Amino acid sequence: MSTEPYLLTPGPLTTSLRTKQSMLRDWGSWDGDFNSITGRVRERLLQIVHGSGTHECVPMQGSGTFSVEAAVGTLVPRAGHVLVPQNGAYCQRIARICRVLGRRLTTIDYAENTQV
Repeated sequence: MSTEPYLLTPGPLTTSLRTKQSMLRDWGSWDGDFNSITGRVRERLLQIVHGSGTHECVPMQGSGTFSVEAAVGTLVPRAGHVLVPQNGAYCQRIARICRVLGRRLTTIDYAENTQV
């Protein structure tokens, strides 16, 4: 069995050779080069959304569900109200996150094969 680390991601997806090659180097979160790259990514994202000087970019690592939970928990006020158009498991997960976080929730159900 190989001792190489595995990249486990939710699929389906295709990881390009260029991306795989870039992952051959270990990057520590306190490494100077890592922090420099992260800083450039943050700055560029702020430029793209015209947010330089008024906003911050906080990169988060984790699954899509992790990011949705962070967004709902951070951006939706405790007395806020979230509308979730439900057409599958991912939307059901978003609704559950809202319930667990105590956010008011309204769902609109659609068939799983319906684009919303």
